[in-house]
Amino acid sequence: MKKIVAVFDGSKFSDSTLQYAIRMGLQHNATITGVFAERMELAYAGGGGRSNRDGCSLFESACQDAGISYNVKRGSDAVTQSILRESRYADMLLLDASETMNPFTEEVPTPFVRDILANAKCPVLLLPRHFNNIRKICWLYDGSPVSIFAFKMFSYILPVFNALSFNVITVQAAYHEQQLPHEGMVKELTAMHAPQAHFVSLRGQPEVEIPGYLREHAPESLVILGAYQRNALSMLFRPSMADVLVREQQWPLFIAHNK
Repeated sequence: MKKIVAVFDGSKFSDSTLQYAIRMGLQHNATITGVFAERMELAYAGGGGRSNRDGCSLFESACQDAGISYNVKRGSDAVTQSILRESRYADMLLLDASETMNPFTEEVPTPFVRDILANAKCPVLLLPRHFNNIRKICWLYDGSPVSIFAFKMFSYILPVFNALSFNVITVQAAYHEQQLPHEGMVKELTAMHAPQAHFVSLRGQPEVEIPGYLREHAPESLVILGAYQRNALSMLFRPSMADVLVREQQWPLFIAHNK
């Protein structure tokens, strides 16, 4: 990975996004492009948030202190389109899950975040409110093409994480016989990228079992997910489970689609 785009609301600067960007830039010797977007008609007039100028200064100082190559780009009224255009020429986009690009608090995932995830032209790392060190990788696998594509993109873009503790998680309904979809092929693929991977099979409702497992066994994990579509996270198991992961804002979520 050579180019990371980190998205910042010019009026509500995300320290979490900055910390993850610096860490990713150092780990992958990548250039970080900080995109500072602020819808002019909603800009704060003497509000309590940091100004666009202050946010840019913090970003530049952090990159300089870390010795990371960086660029700064300022958005316009067409915030979403500007970010999507940047995503065409990036390896990965970093985005705080609570970003709104307006002065209001909205339910996570916000409409702005949903729009970016549905239309981004590169994988997105959706970030929690607070920075945590990544000590484990959890791939949510159901045998679908989108979940496999997400794992491959993760392995290509973030190879330094393949050496971490790695869990492949599946969920079967309580009344179904436990069976790993396409077992031979997925184990062969996983062994080539993360030979230390451990396969975890859960039983029950995915939207209950997966968050519970992550809270108890993998609090400092990065979670790999499949495709995001316009109205729901259409990926593993059921969209409601995926939305739960986004709303909890506890884990970085690596989201990729191949549409």
